[in-house]
Amino acid sequence: MNPVARRYALALYEEARARSVAEAVDADVRVVGEALAASRELRLALTSPVISRTRKEGIVNRLFTGRLHPLVANFLLLLIRKEREDMAPAIVAAYTALVDEREGVLEARVRSARPLAPEQAEALRVRLQAQTGRSIRLLIEVDPALLGGLVVRVGDAVHDGSLRHQLDLLHDQFESRAQVVMN
Repeated sequence: MNPVARRYALALYEEARARSVAEAVDADVRVVGEALAASRELRLALTSPVISRTRKEGIVNRLFTGRLHPLVANFLLLLIRKEREDMAPAIVAAYTALVDEREGVLEARVRSARPLAPEQAEALRVRLQAQTGRSIRLLIEVDPALLGGLVVRVGDAVHDGSLRHQLDLLHDQFESRAQVVMN
């Protein structure tokens, strides 16, 4: 993790808690992260050296002022003034990791061949919580290349229960047996 991004995230985190607005700030940082992830144009506008600081501040004001807690909106403007706006996605990620770390939440990245029904996602979350003993936040991505099943990553641990993986294993077994027979 970028140490500068972590320092900025920690400053915002501590200020939110000092002002007793942590819940609102945490939610609004997620909103900013979702906006950055969803809008290539927004990311480019914030990171472009061609766009002036004044114009970037105008973009942030139009998009976020009045919609976000003032601490978050002012934080984004501070990033622009300090010429750190290009770090906004990394700061959001660092902030989210900091909140998760302090609250004991683990992020589980799930790839599925098809969208999971809400009850399937909840059952998976409950099962992972039971296995890890910690709260789990699921990030689910649909990947049709898996053909079926799931790939679940929690921290460094990966469980690949995809049909694609099972077929690859079966293929490897056939190849190794074929080599034994031919020798």
